[in-house]
Amino acid sequence: MRDYGQTNIFDDVIRDDETFVIVVQEVTEHNGQLQKRVLREYPSLKMDGMKNLFSHLRDVYMEEPFSEEGKYFDITVYTNEDYAGDNIYAHTKRYRNSKEWTTTSK
Repeated sequence: MRDYGQTNIFDDVIRDDETFVIVVQEVTEHNGQLQKRVLREYPSLKMDGMKNLFSHLRDVYMEEPFSEEGKYFDITVYTNEDYAGDNIYAHTKRYRNSKEWTTTSK
């Protein structure tokens, strides 16, 4: 997963029974304001399922058309049900008119 976006540098502290949540959003612009719209949410994933789904979603949203006001797709993996910045395991974005996902380090 390290090749695809922001990933957690503390992988060694992830518990064996850790569960993950993947949230897919489209960020749109309305009157100069950015707004997030949740497109999909996948809770209670184990590590293997999360990695497989994360990879699949990147493929799906590489071809998904943007809404008229869409700016970028955002896929975030959280380490539990609490969607807080401290719980982000992986994060990547694809901007309109781009055929690549961001690869920013955390």
